[in-house]
Amino acid sequence: MGWNTSALFVQGSSTAETVALLAAARLDPAQLVGADEATSGLADGVLFAAEVGGWTQVWDPSMVLAPACDPPGTALAVIFSSVASTYAFTLFADGEVVRELVYADAEPVVDTGTPLPVEATVEIPSWGPDEDFVWAVIEAVTGTGYQDSQRFEVWRR
Repeated sequence: MGWNTSALFVQGSSTAETVALLAAARLDPAQLVGADEATSGLADGVLFAAEVGGWTQVWDPSMVLAPACDPPGTALAVIFSSVASTYAFTLFADGEVVRELVYADAEPVVDTGTPLPVEATVEIPSWGPDEDFVWAVIEAVTGTGYQDSQRFEVWRR
């Protein structure tokens, strides 16, 4: 089973500020979940947020809110959709899109801005870009990757 979720990473923002960019939501103060649950894409009506290394990441299993967000400042929105064979990212600087790349069925359907250096370093499998490609971009931009031990706040929409 592949990944089917989306996320928004915002530099220098609190979890509450970043969640507010996506939706009106209330924190469930009694609940923290692990990285597997937060990034699994199985939940409905929730967002999962954590601050790591100066970046707040909010995982949006609905795959609607994070991709549609126009965040101010420096941010990265990503989509993992193995069901549709779609993998994408949008990088923002000062609130403006500086790089957007969307692959659908192994073909680039959106390719704007100057490619990031990491794009040339990731080995693309014969079936096209996948989760590893998106995670490489996340790591290159934010300095952090998937951390199994990370705990995430649960925000209910």
